[in-house]
Amino acid sequence: MADTYQPIDCSLYDYFELACLYHYRVSLLLKDSRTLEGQCIDTQVTPDKSEWLLLNVSPSERISIRLDQIRRMTAITPGARLSTIEC
Repeated sequence: MADTYQPIDCSLYDYFELACLYHYRVSLLLKDSRTLEGQCIDTQVTPDKSEWLLLNVSPSERISIRLDQIRRMTAITPGARLSTIEC
């Protein structure tokens, strides 16, 4: 992962917020080609101004993904108000 956070476009941030608001289950394709699935919980901004997505990947495991490391987010919740977002 790149050390220096690269801010994402504000319109993209809105999609992450929407996914968290409705606790959508999503599939994420990361820039390092890994894929993750989980339920969006919240976004965070850390003191260094980097932005993160909190994702429940299992009932007992929550992870944080830096937003500039996400290449694509696909909602897998039926009836979601978004489909696939290319970052």
